[in-house]
Amino acid sequence: MTNEPTPREQAFRVCPNCGKLTPSERSDCLYCDAVSVEAMVARQEAERERRFFSALFTRSSPFVMIIIGINAGVFLLEWLAGGMGSVSADPTVIRAFGAKNNELIQQQHQYWRLVTSMFIHIGFLHFFLNNYALWIIGQEIELLYGSARFVTLYLLTGLAGSLASYTFKPDAQSAGASGAIFGLFGIMAAFAFRYRKELPQRLAIDIRRRILPVIAINLIFGFLVAIVDNAAHIGGLLAGVVLALVVPYKRPSERGTPLIWRVLQVACLGVMLLAFAAAFRSYDGPPLSSKNLAKSPQSPERVVNQINDASRAFLESVNSFTKIIGNRDAKADVQPALSATERGLNGLKDIPSLTKEIDQWRAQLTEVLTEQRDIINRYAAMKEKNWPEVERREAALIQKAKDYKLIRSSDEPDER
Repeated sequence: MTNEPTPREQAFRVCPNCGKLTPSERSDCLYCDAVSVEAMVARQEAERERRFFSALFTRSSPFVMIIIGINAGVFLLEWLAGGMGSVSADPTVIRAFGAKNNELIQQQHQYWRLVTSMFIHIGFLHFFLNNYALWIIGQEIELLYGSARFVTLYLLTGLAGSLASYTFKPDAQSAGASGAIFGLFGIMAAFAFRYRKELPQRLAIDIRRRILPVIAINLIFGFLVAIVDNAAHIGGLLAGVVLALVVPYKRPSERGTPLIWRVLQVACLGVMLLAFAAAFRSYDGPPLSSKNLAKSPQSPERVVNQINDASRAFLESVNSFTKIIGNRDAKADVQPALSATERGLNGLKDIPSLTKEIDQWRAQLTEVLTEQRDIINRYAAMKEKNWPEVERREAALIQKAKDYKLIRSSDEPDER
């Protein structure tokens, strides 16, 4: 007994033109050559898709590479300043170059940090991943929206990420292009939704399949990893969605760019330039040197030096202020003592958590420096100087520093 293969049953359709049966797998009729409605629709869709992609890929995307070049240039300068590792960087260098730092923004009005932080990266891996993502998604956005709108969207979503970090992570010193990059992801996702009836079906489906999982995975990763500034990511993402629902993309039939977008592009580039100029004027980090290229970030020796610098700043402040108290000089300038405390506190903020002992030193120094600042500010606000009260509070603070072993007997401040 043998099993003979049964031939596949032939499927037929009725030709609407001649009314005869013709094989359904054929796009045209076997007898009158009339093309089926389905085939005509498929051909029209294919032609529309061809025209769309042809118009899109004849455009250029120069500003993606320009921004990546700026990121690379800034990263090289950071590296020359020292303390650059694979997944970390010297916090002093990052702050000096313009990372988002709420205290400096609030107290010294360094609002330009909301912009410069978008171009600063913390370690080689951070730099590589962000710029690779920018190269992938940025080119697509610039092709779809045009260079003028791309520059505007990039700056606005990046600023939204910085402002979200400023609001919801006030204690974090943060930097990176990921706020703007998440903004570009948000733009792409909203774009595929807004123009779903206008886009070639294959493109709309492809965008949804690629973008939505990437957004979800990165947000989950941000919630799980403490050092990731997810506030900036979400801020940029939401801004991108909103902007995509407002800003029209550059359709394939659109030849020129409206003047308003050219003006906004120049304005955004001007804002970036002014922010970099302000960062250059305010730079107070280590001098740039090729020797720093081999320097390791967050070395124990560097941390100890930072602790010692903060301790010396405290002692300098105490010495300066106790002279004023000892001389009963109500007209003396307290600014040197106050500046020393601020210098010490700022130095402590950059110290990483390496050991329990270092964490304890940092906490104790922060405590006494903060109290010293409060004493000086209270003294400065007195209309009539209450010398006994000030003297008592300063003496109690000095004793606390001795108990913490932050002041040795040979380092005790002068008493006059």
